[in-house]
Formats: sequence, structure tokens, C-alpha cells
Amino acid sequence: MMALLNEEGRYLYVGGSITPALGYQPEELIGRSAFDFIHPNDVAAAQASWVELGSQPAFTVSDFRFRAANGDWRWMETSVNNQLLNPNIRAYTVISRDVTAQCEAIRRAYEQKELYRAVAEHSFDIVMLMSTEGVYTYVGGSVQKALGYQPEQLLGHSPFEFIHPEDLAAAQAAWAERGTLPVFSVPDCRFRAANGAWRWMETTIGNQLLNPAIGAFTLCSRDVTEKKNRALELATSEQRFRLLFEHNQTLAIFQDAEGRVLDMNPAYLSFLKMTKEQVLQRHPSDFLPSDFSPQVEERFREVLSGQSLSYQTTVKYEGVERTFAVTKTPLMVNGQLIGVSTTGNNITEMAAAQHLVQQQTARLHRVVESITDAFLSMDRDWNLTYLNSKGERLLRIRQADTLGKNLWEILGQGAESLYYQKCQEALDTGQTVQYDAFSEQEKRWLEVKVYPFAEGVSIFFSDITQRVESDKQLKMLSLVAQGTINSVVITDAYGRTEWVNESFTRDTGYTLAEMRGQKPGSVLQGPETEPAAIQLFEERLASRKQFSVTILNYKKSGQKLWFMMDIIPIFNDAGELIQYIAIQQNINFRKEVEASQAKMTEELYQHNRALQQFTYIISHNLRAPLANALGLAALLPNLDRQNPVFDTSLAHLRDSMGQADTVLQDLNLMLSIRDQQHVQPDRVTLAEVCRQAVADLEAPAQQCGGLVSINVPNDLAVRGNRAYVYSIFYNLLSNSIKYRAEHRQLRVEIACFRNEGGGLSLSFSDNGSGFDLAKAGSEVFQLYKRFHVKQKGRGIGLYLIKAHVETMDGTIEVTSEVDGGTRFLIQLDSFESASYPSIA
Repeated sequence: MMALLNEEGRYLYVGGSITPALGYQPEELIGRSAFDFIHPNDVAAAQASWVELGSQPAFTVSDFRFRAANGDWRWMETSVNNQLLNPNIRAYTVISRDVTAQCEAIRRAYEQKELYRAVAEHSFDIVMLMSTEGVYTYVGGSVQKALGYQPEQLLGHSPFEFIHPEDLAAAQAAWAERGTLPVFSVPDCRFRAANGAWRWMETTIGNQLLNPAIGAFTLCSRDVTEKKNRALELATSEQRFRLLFEHNQTLAIFQDAEGRVLDMNPAYLSFLKMTKEQVLQRHPSDFLPSDFSPQVEERFREVLSGQSLSYQTTVKYEGVERTFAVTKTPLMVNGQLIGVSTTGNNITEMAAAQHLVQQQTARLHRVVESITDAFLSMDRDWNLTYLNSKGERLLRIRQADTLGKNLWEILGQGAESLYYQKCQEALDTGQTVQYDAFSEQEKRWLEVKVYPFAEGVSIFFSDITQRVESDKQLKMLSLVAQGTINSVVITDAYGRTEWVNESFTRDTGYTLAEMRGQKPGSVLQGPETEPAAIQLFEERLASRKQFSVTILNYKKSGQKLWFMMDIIPIFNDAGELIQYIAIQQNINFRKEVEASQAKMTEELYQHNRALQQFTYIISHNLRAPLANALGLAALLPNLDRQNPVFDTSLAHLRDSMGQADTVLQDLNLMLSIRDQQHVQPDRVTLAEVCRQAVADLEAPAQQCGGLVSINVPNDLAVRGNRAYVYSIFYNLLSNSIKYRAEHRQLRVEIACFRNEGGGLSLSFSDNGSGFDLAKAGSEVFQLYKRFHVKQKGRGIGLYLIKAHVETMDGTIEVTSEVDGGTRFLIQLDSFESASYPSIA
């Protein structure tokens, strides 16, 4: 191989022969220092030779190892020629050749020479001579120590007599192939000792037949039984560990001291989804996630100190996050670190479970610490296992100082104490034990609950001093309240019922057992209780001052019950609110009177409106035709019957009287509706009446090409008058036909559905001509009001519809748009939901 180097030893040119020799492409070496590729142990010598080169025209560098492209070290013999002064070159010419084979041969020859010297100096345990016939002619004295024989016991015997049958053939074959070799080895074989045991012997035979001083074969043997056993044990152990290594689901790798992977098990390759060839001689950081690599390298450096390392780590590989328990163990030989074994056990599920347990433990700790009760737990030997902060304050001990210690010894209480007896009772019976006790130390009443479990007991201490005091006060208050005819309710500071008197039960029907622990409003208030009254009650209650309020409640039977209530807050000596007293007066009779007066006022108002309407009709609609009739009646007697004016006047008289008759019929209809307002309502099935009205108007509807869609369920019924319901459907449909739009087909949609209040909503819509709702204003449902001038009419239809609806305690509203159609929405009581409970 030929190359050119500058004075710094950097490659200026590299011949192509370097590729087959060392595996590099020439351009890979250009610009790089030759010393970068020389083995670290040879660099110093090579650099010294380079320095000594000086101005010598030629120089041969000592053989050195050069790193090939595949990482192998190759011995190179190099000669350097100084061509710096050559204007065509101006560099050092370097010619190298690979002498690895020669160097290896020299090394082996040297080792062989050293081996012979060692053998000659130290020999083996047993030295013997054997004739060409294969019998012992001399046996060294060391045979007694090694095999237990006296030398004379073996003389004249063939060694093949003492070799194990299984090894005999191999030994005889080796002897037969000895030829003229000066020295040859016999395969290790088992030799029978004097005690009958088989000992492994390692034997080398030297041919000294031509040596006049010996004239025989020399046998040098030594006992290698222990070596063989150790080798067998090592092989067995290695195989056993190899099986564990190969078939264990735990990830395992072995790295050299520089971190390169030398071996790995299938589980590791399966995790990486790589082949063995892809992993060997590489660092784990090359194929693990980049954010995980620094941790891997840091842990590897830690274990290089010679100490084992165990830790948990989480790695996200190919989108899946896993947790591993990692153990790194250094392999030390004669105090020198050879490599590092790493195992990784997938504990993802266990880690998740541990994390969940930790979360639950922390949550439980927070819960126990947040409760207002003192809490502790003990094992079955009465040793304290937990004590929250409230418990520390109550018992005046610290958990840190007493955990794991006997609680009764800490508190100075024995088996005679009430606390001990109750805890023992809970353990013996396996049942919860609850009792009240007065703490002399704290001067407080405590409610104690002892809960047994498999490992011991847990105890809750609740401060019930306020409750005990309240009970005492409640008893005194109840004695006072028993004598009043008004309802009395006593609640705690949160409004929960503690006591009611007999008058409350008589008024509402609810007993103390039914009310205890409940807020009175949640039991007594009903659908017609005004939200504003409830809000006012709550606002005044929050002020913690005495107040009065009137509110509608309901008895247990469902009847309405009006209460005028006086609410009085009760405070303890510390100014803390502890109770409320509500004194409730039944004012149903007063409310009945008020309702009766309101009803009478409404009837008078409606009666007055009817009178005004009647007066309007008499003064306007009836007066005009009657005045015309009277005038014509006075004129006719003065006219000749043959006069054409007579016939015309008579016709006018007839029209005027017809108009008067129509007005009188309208008045009669109005009075009829008014008179039937108090008629007992019936169950009216909407679908049936609707279909009847549509059928009666089928001819005019078909004549104009109109389509009527009915979506009224058969089970819907209202509480009212059948004739009124029919009139509503009939008048609405006839108006839709009469006031339809001429340029499009008439479409009418009739639908009925239940509304949120439990009543029925009736929707009647069409795509007719519509009208200006803003212009019509409040006169939409007035008598004789008309909004279409092209069609004839009397302006009474909508009036009748509204009158019928209101007579049945319903409401009606309309939306309309000119040329955009009209929709009426009527709200009526459902027959099923309509009820009229008494307020008494």
C-alpha cells in the first residue's frame, strides 16, 4: 500500500490498494493523521520513529498495529522515504504491507518456546518410560501420591490396562498414529487409581527411541480430575445460566467496560424489535429514545465504580410507555471490571398498581385528615397504627411519638376503663359499638364509634357537646310549645327538623318521626308555592334575625295549607347559632275569604265589561237599523203603493229589520256564553271533535283545493264544553278557508301536544293571507272587528273563539304576517291533570 504524508503526518494521498488490505476507501483517510489509526500501545513508538526520521532520505518504522475499517488491528511493516525536497512530490512517501500473519507466527513460536521451557523446568506430576511394545519400563515415584500405586506395581504393565473402557479406543488410536513425531499428546483419559477410583490424566509422549541415553518413549502425565470436574461444572453452570438467560422474560444484556453490547437475550431483542446482529457491538443509547439515552449512560458510568445498582425507570418506546425494575451488576475478575450485566424486569402493571395504591393512600390520608372527627386505629394488640391531627389534639399525644405503641399504656388506662371495654366488645362481637362518654380532661361530650376489622379496630370521636346542650334546651322548649294551638317547629342551625308539636301534626298530617332530620320546606312546599316567597324566606333566614313571612304549603293529604310564620333564631352563650324556632299560624280561613273576594271582584269586572259591550252593541249596532226602520215606517204610509219608491223603501225596511235581528241573535249568543260559564265541564276528546269539524267543512275545503293535516293524539282530552271546542275548531278552519291566499294552495296544520305544565297546547296554523298584527293591536279578538275588506263577514268569529277558550279557563295567542299565514296557540287544561283542590 502506498500513501503520501505531510510533515504533520496527515494523509495527502492514499493508494487504492488500501481498500482490499484494510477496508477503507482512500478518501476516508485524506486529511486525517496516520497516528489516529495506530493502536494506542504502539502510538508512542511510532511517533518517536517519526521524530527520528528528521532529514534522513529513507527510514523503516518498527512494526505497529493499524486499525482496519472493521475495527480489527492489523500488523503493518512500513518504510518511509523523505521526498520533501522533490518539487513534484514535497511529501513523505509511505509504503506499507500487512505482516499480521508473520507476526502471529512469530508470537506462536515464542509462546511454544516458552511452553517447552516451562515444561522442562516444572515438568508434570508423573514421569514414566514406555517401550515400543507399550509397557512401562520406568515409573516415577510421584505415581504413588497421584494414583496410590507403588512404581513396581506398574512396571511391565501396559497403560492400556488401566484406562477406562470408554476412553480406551481413543488412547489406542492416538498411540497408533504416533509415527515419528518427536512429541505428541494423547487425549485426556480416565486412569484407574489404586483405590479403584477413576482419575482424569493429561499425558504428553516424547519419542526418545534414538536417544541412546533413554531409548524409549517418555510419558509425562498429571492428574487433571479437578480441572475436568471444574470444567464440567462450569459448562453445566454456563448452560444452566444460558437457559435462564435465553428463556427468561426479563430483559438482559451484557456490555463490555466501554458500554458495547456483547450479548443479549431474546426478550431484549423482542422489546427492541431488532435482530442480534443489529444490536451487537453497539451502545444501548444508539437505539433507545434520545431523551432516555442520557439516563442510560449516567447509570452505566455509576456502575463502573464496581458497585451494583438497582432502580426503577420509565421509558416510552415506539409510543408505548413501560416501567422497568433495572439491576446493573459489574463483572469483576481479579479486581478488574470486565463488563456489566443489566437486567430489566417489566413492572408496568405493578408500578401502575403501586401508584394507584399510593394515590388511594394519599387520598385516604387527606380524607381522614379532613374529617371533623378525631380518628385513630389500633391493631389487635392495641398498638396505635394511625392517628389524625384531630385525634392528636383530643388525646394530647403525637402520632410520631406513639405510633406502634400500646395506646392504653400511653393513656394510662387499664381493662377497667370504659374505652377499653367497648373496644374489646367490638373485637369480641365483630359488631360496631357506639356510645356517648364525657371527657373529664376536655370537659366535652363525645360520641364514640368503634368499628372492628380483621387487623384491629378504628375509632371515631365526635364532639356532641353542642348537641347534648341543644337536647336539654329542646326539652325545655318543647314543654313550652306543647301548650300552644299554633304549629311549632324546632330545627338545628342548618334548618333540619329536631322537634314538632302536636298542633303541627294536626295541621299538616306529618308526625315528628316523619319530619326529624328533614328541612320543613322540602316536605311542605308544593307546586303552587311561589318561588319569590321561597327566595324571600331564604334571604331573611340568612340574616339570622327574627322575621315573619306568609307562605303556601301543602298538607300530607295534598290540600293547600297557608301558614303565617314567625322565625326566631336561637344562639348559645358564645354567640353561635344553634337552632331556629318557627311558630306557624294556620290562616286558611283568611285566605278563603281573600280568594272569595278576589273571585267576586273578577266576576264584577267581567260583568261590567259585558255590560259595556252590551251597551256598545245597543247604542251602535242595534240603534242604526232600528232608526232606519222607524224612518221608513213613517215614510211608507204616505207613499202610493204603485210608486216605485214604495217597493225600494219596503226593501230597505226589510234589510234594516234583518240587521236588527242579526244583532239581537249576537246578543243572545253572548248572553248564552256568559250564562254557561258555571256549567260543570265534561271530558272532551280533542281528536274526535277536530275530525268532526273538519268533516263538516270538507266541501268548502275541497272546493278551494285546501289540505288539512291533523296531528292530534287520540288519548288527549280537555276539561270543558264539547260545543265550545267544536266552535273553536270550526271557526278557525272556516276563517282559514275564507281568508286563504289566492295565489297558493291552502295548507292547514292542526297539532296538539302536552306542555311542561301538564296541560295541553293546541296549535292551529295556515299559510293564508294573514293580517297586520301590529296594526290590529289589542282589537284582534274584539266583537265586530274585521281585518279583511275583500271578504264578507261580521267580525264575531275570533270573539267567540276567545270567549270559548277563556270560559274553559284557557288562554289564546296569535301570530300573523301579511301574506305569511296565521298561527293560533291555545293552552287548555288536560282532563287528566285538571284538579281543583280545596284550600281548606
